[in-house]
Amino acid sequence: MLLLLPNYLKQEEWSSQSVGWVMGLYFLANVIFQTAAGRLSERYGSVRVAFWGAVVATASGVLYVAALWGTPLFFAARVVHAMGTGMVTAGALIGLVHSVPLHLKGRVIGYFGLPGFVMLGIGPAVAEAFIFNWGFLVTFVALTFFFFSMVIILLRLPRNLSGPDPSGGSFVDGLRLTVPRLKSVLLFSLLFGFCSSVWNSFLAPAVRVLGAGAVSAFGIGYGLGAAITRVSVSPRLDTGTRRLLAISSLVIYGVGLALIPAAGRRWHLGLLGMICGTSHGTFYPSLSSIATERFHPLHSGQGLGLYISASSLGMFMGPPAWGALADEIGLGRVFVAAGILLAVATVLFVVGQSRYKGLRRSSGTSTWETPLNEKSSFTR
Repeated sequence: MLLLLPNYLKQEEWSSQSVGWVMGLYFLANVIFQTAAGRLSERYGSVRVAFWGAVVATASGVLYVAALWGTPLFFAARVVHAMGTGMVTAGALIGLVHSVPLHLKGRVIGYFGLPGFVMLGIGPAVAEAFIFNWGFLVTFVALTFFFFSMVIILLRLPRNLSGPDPSGGSFVDGLRLTVPRLKSVLLFSLLFGFCSSVWNSFLAPAVRVLGAGAVSAFGIGYGLGAAITRVSVSPRLDTGTRRLLAISSLVIYGVGLALIPAAGRRWHLGLLGMICGTSHGTFYPSLSSIATERFHPLHSGQGLGLYISASSLGMFMGPPAWGALADEIGLGRVFVAAGILLAVATVLFVVGQSRYKGLRRSSGTSTWETPLNEKSSFTR
């Protein structure tokens, strides 16, 4: 529902770089609190962490409303919003992933995102209707209501009432044991977030010339493509070498990003959104399957928090960088640059992982992960 926020800031005469900072700041705070929420969930229970995250997110809705009378408050609203949603997302996902065996964890992470993709199609359409009929005030009030609904739902779920569990060691120990095993996956996730942030932050101003319904057309197409592939194709591609085939579909995502400036009709945007969404729905469970195999058994919650935070870090870094570049060369060329970068990063990752798996096989190890006492040339 916040894809149209850049339009409001542009009306207030903010530069593209400033818009990028306020949009990207969300993802920086999200990285920090998703990572921390992974550790907190291990110690105090995932439902409890998600509940307090929903309380914080509700406070952000109030800040969004207040920012209409003082736009600098948007910075605070974005930070508080990110704190809350980071805790909600990590808490809920960790609780879900811990309930299934290892070979299903990647698929479950993929299914976890399915409602989000459905809402990606519905949210922009609802937001456009609210904004064009009643303005941003009603939109921000609706966000506050939605966040408060999370609080009510989480109050009705059973809590993990056990005390802290210090058996997994310190937070620093968890990082030391987790990061080397996930290094290549984290870097690739960061690059995906960096490239996809261009449409999350600048789609609305880039397609404003197409009028009302342009943003929601892309969102509906994206959500529909992701939802369909998530329940049909991706479960058949999240094991073995087929995972690399699924991840390769991000090349198509890059093509879709690059073609957004060329869209001349709303249905063009809907088609491009479906192309990007189909790729997202295909690649993410497969990448998650690779990641979950590399989680340290004593720090799986922290590993999951790091994994889902990596793309958020990229989405923090992307908007200010793309915004600064857009002020120099224009939004259209920025979308093309993001698409090319994503395609190149995908090819390099897939080739690298193919060689790595081949090397591990030749040495008699059939698993994707590197033993703790070895350093892979691919993750060094």
